[in-house]
Amino acid sequence: MITTVIFDMDGLLFDTELIYFECYKKAAQEDGKTFPFELFESCVGISREEASRFMRQHFGPQADIARINSRTMEIVEEYLAADGEINFRPGAKQAVEYFYNRGLKVGLASSNISKWARHFLTKKDIIKYFSAITTTDDVEHPKPDPEVYLKTAHKLQADVSQCLVFEDSVAGATAAISAGMRTCVVPQIKQPNTFVRENAFKIYKSLTDIYPDMEELLG
Repeated sequence: MITTVIFDMDGLLFDTELIYFECYKKAAQEDGKTFPFELFESCVGISREEASRFMRQHFGPQADIARINSRTMEIVEEYLAADGEINFRPGAKQAVEYFYNRGLKVGLASSNISKWARHFLTKKDIIKYFSAITTTDDVEHPKPDPEVYLKTAHKLQADVSQCLVFEDSVAGATAAISAGMRTCVVPQIKQPNTFVRENAFKIYKSLTDIYPDMEELLG
């Protein structure tokens, strides 16, 4: 029986990934470097430490990756301070409200930092629906490790077999599947790999497409 729904955030609830891409590009340009979309794609859904490893492989050992990361965060902070627009992904708000109104416990498991996660949820007026918020600040091992999902389930006092997860990234979906949770995937930037395709409950084009399956699943 499904009692609990856990959402990823970036790229699943909010259309923030391309904002981050533009910020990374600007930070890299200040160092005279080009930040290609393919590099950004490899960094989606994982920790900043793992993303830094991909950047170091791309730019070489002499690149000041710490500076690019810190400047990117400054640029994002400037965007947020200027009240930059954050848009929902299609059907995201409705999906959160649907499960909340059905009486399920709702949690967030994000690779983002707590400050930004709470800012986005508050700005878009959906933080009230979440009984637990777990971010990269709360874990030692980021996605694709299952820790963030296991901690969220623990906070919600839910067995993993009771949890339904919505993810967009390969790393995030791998984490949720590895946690033993029923995992729905709504890809944005990366298409699922073989492991995710074979082990996901279902793959959707949009959160607007989930409801026939959800009615059957929840009874």
